[in-house]
Amino acid sequence: MSDTVSPGTMRPSSEGPVIEGTDLRRDAIGLVGATMQNITHIAPAIAALFFTQFVVSLAGITAPLAYLLGVLVVLMLGSTLVQLSKHMPSAGGYYTYVSRALHPRVGFLTSWMYVLYAPLAGGPIYGYFGFIVAQELKTNYQISVPWLWWVCVLVGAPLIAFLQYRGIKISVRAMLILGSLEMLIVFVLAIWGFAKPGPGGFTFSVFDISKKLSVEGFALAVVFSIQGLTGWEGAAPLAEETRDPRRNVPRATMLSICLLGVFLIIAYWGQILGWGVSKLSTLPGSSDLPGLVLAHRFWGSAWWILLLAFLNTTIAVCLATANVGTRMWYRMAKGGSFPSALAKVDPKYKTPTNAILVQLALALVSGLGVGAWIGADKSFLLVDGLVLVMAVLFVYVMANAAVFAYYIWQRRSDFNIILHVLLPLISTGGLIYALVYSFIPFPASPYKYAPLIDGIWLFLGVVVLLVMWLRRNDRWLLTAGAALGESEGTDTGPTVRRT
Repeated sequence: MSDTVSPGTMRPSSEGPVIEGTDLRRDAIGLVGATMQNITHIAPAIAALFFTQFVVSLAGITAPLAYLLGVLVVLMLGSTLVQLSKHMPSAGGYYTYVSRALHPRVGFLTSWMYVLYAPLAGGPIYGYFGFIVAQELKTNYQISVPWLWWVCVLVGAPLIAFLQYRGIKISVRAMLILGSLEMLIVFVLAIWGFAKPGPGGFTFSVFDISKKLSVEGFALAVVFSIQGLTGWEGAAPLAEETRDPRRNVPRATMLSICLLGVFLIIAYWGQILGWGVSKLSTLPGSSDLPGLVLAHRFWGSAWWILLLAFLNTTIAVCLATANVGTRMWYRMAKGGSFPSALAKVDPKYKTPTNAILVQLALALVSGLGVGAWIGADKSFLLVDGLVLVMAVLFVYVMANAAVFAYYIWQRRSDFNIILHVLLPLISTGGLIYALVYSFIPFPASPYKYAPLIDGIWLFLGVVVLLVMWLRRNDRWLLTAGAALGESEGTDTGPTVRRT
């Protein structure tokens, strides 16, 4: 006797496949912990300081306005996650949402693309941190340590794996401390810019749309600010470990977007004022990060404090992204679409041990392998700047499609044209614009390979699905949309044939 599931299109019922419990530690974190998971997943110091030159080159003095508009678009994306997560709390996150609303195979491809986002992000970030520190040591103290980037990868990846293994509570405490400290340092730097502005003094012109460099450049700056805010969805895969997830995950999502949105607007405004609006045209061509230039100017020999913010954001964001990847794999393994070994949970710490080991291996490969191939600086921009962004855009678009399908088919009485049609359509348009104009003109090597990398990975996902279908390994389709806290045994909608 075997079960096979017809591969045709299905419309799941609102009941869906469900799970009564989880092997992970229940009620381990609350609203604050879930919010910090999102905030550190965004990486405040990286978003605020690493891309300043590029955004200013596009939007000029109106860079803070571009971020303000970007925040509004991200709030639309956050609304989609809220609408889905409040009914389907699960460690599977987008895998669960898309599987339940559209089809389990579409959900599988969504999570497959997510592998290029959260799980691969850590390695290049470790390496880039080492690259920046090595540069500063050589510039300021004539100390040459070109090998520092790979040392950071070798030390950082196992450290994050250890913190993950010891439990989600320790992970969240670390993110709370590190994330708060990095935000404080960056915020103080921005306020210093307000207090001691450069040539041109203080101005509100940063919000004057007529001051933009060009319509195209400003539009792309808005799009890039959307990309810079990616990570706000990081609490969703921790739903099975979150207290009252139907309430706290949606709250954490919107709270983190609002907090980081205001934070980044102030950070960009402060940097522009500190640099000097009268000589802002020199900022994009700076040989050093503008934030570091300002730290040297404002804090003198204590400039290294900003490096502490970089260190904190490196550890915190890598921990946050690793949490997301391992929980997603755990839930997929529990359902049968990933190897069952990834569902193994430590009996004491209640953490997915094998998934953590896989995450460690990916961090080492993406950090050392890609870094050795093209350099730690280019590795960061290729993997975390382009490959990652293209993958997460795919995920967001699938989620927007899912929220419409879920409410039109399964929760029709709750359907809202603004929340479930207009906001998803507007944000999807912004994401597609981002994808197109990120490659116009086409970037130089190695960045031009980003679409090819994402395309090959998506093709491999389709191949995996085809192999599972040919082998009749379709039972996982029945549990792909499983959510926490409901009774098991209900039907998602595909036809089951017993042979």
